[in-house]
Formats: sequence, C-alpha cells, structure tokens
Amino acid sequence: MASVLPGRSGGDVDADRVLAQPLYSSLSRPQAEEFARFCEVRHVEPGHEVFNQGGLAVAFFVIESGEAEAVADGHPLRTMGPGDWFGEIAIVEHSHRTATVAATTPLTVLAMAAFEFRRLEAEHPGIAEAITRTMQDRSGS
Repeated sequence: MASVLPGRSGGDVDADRVLAQPLYSSLSRPQAEEFARFCEVRHVEPGHEVFNQGGLAVAFFVIESGEAEAVADGHPLRTMGPGDWFGEIAIVEHSHRTATVAATTPLTVLAMAAFEFRRLEAEHPGIAEAITRTMQDRSGS
C-alpha cells in the first residue's frame, strides 16, 4: 500500500492534550501551551502506512488512540499503542526512515513536522531539549 501522510484536522492541540502523552510529561504547563502550537492531529485508517522505511523524515508522531505496527526489512519490530511515539529517530538524527509504520486500527496521532521541530529547536531550545532527552532515554542513546 502506498504511503499515506494523514490529513490534518488542525487547531485542536492544546496543553492538556500534550501533557497527557508520556513523551511530553516533563514539560511545564506554559511549555506545553507553547509546544501545542507546533503540533497537529492526524488520523490514519487501518492498513494505511504512515511512512515507509527509507523515506525522508517529514514528521514524528505520538499515538493518542489506536494501534500501529513498525516493520523493518519485512520483519515486525513492535506494535505500538496510546502513549507510544515513532518517527523520532530520523528527525533527531537527520536520517532516512528506519522502518515502515502502518495503522492496524483507526489511528489518531499528535504529529510534529520536521520543519516545526527545527523551528522549536531555534525558538524554544529548552523545550526541544527536554523532548529529545526523553526520546533518547527510550532508545538508550
């Protein structure tokens, strides 16, 4: 199935929605309010790919509801659900996608485009650093 960049529902990310996600739980409320401006909500139908292995990194995602599966070189890596995040490796390391991720159920994610993450790094380095540190803690980097 072709890669599908989910549609933006726009404008409905707020601090409460941000702080409900483990990746962002270290943020203060004012930081979460600022961070929310850089995010969007996207929906992906079951069976559709969020992105393909080897592709360019255009966004990273935190699952709000639903499930997705990551597959690399045809081998399942992990099943992800609410609170899990993916796509961050290629964003942080400025590399290509290391896996294909597809929705296995209706999927709702909080997404941040790579260019928005770079803007966040420039305008709010403390927020970007806190999020990157949490990402690295999970990966063991």
